[in-house]
Amino acid sequence: MKAARVFLLMEQSELATAARVSNPTLSAFELGKVKPQQLTRLAIQDALEARGIVFTNGGKPGFYFDRDRVRVPVSSSPETDETDERE
Repeated sequence: MKAARVFLLMEQSELATAARVSNPTLSAFELGKVKPQQLTRLAIQDALEARGIVFTNGGKPGFYFDRDRVRVPVSSSPETDETDERE
């Protein structure tokens, strides 16, 4: 999820606010120090998905950006003409 946040050019504090989690919680999760509770993970995931991130599943997890799925714009969202796939 950190890669998706960085792709969107979001600061940790922006994502924490959007997901309604504390900055220390998000930081610890991104550093792999804690495994978040399911509701916390879902809140972070939803905040990223609202900004156009689509998470992939399976043997090769990753994400891509889909401009058509943006429900909440990010002030500095990436400029892409097509979907941009990341791992």
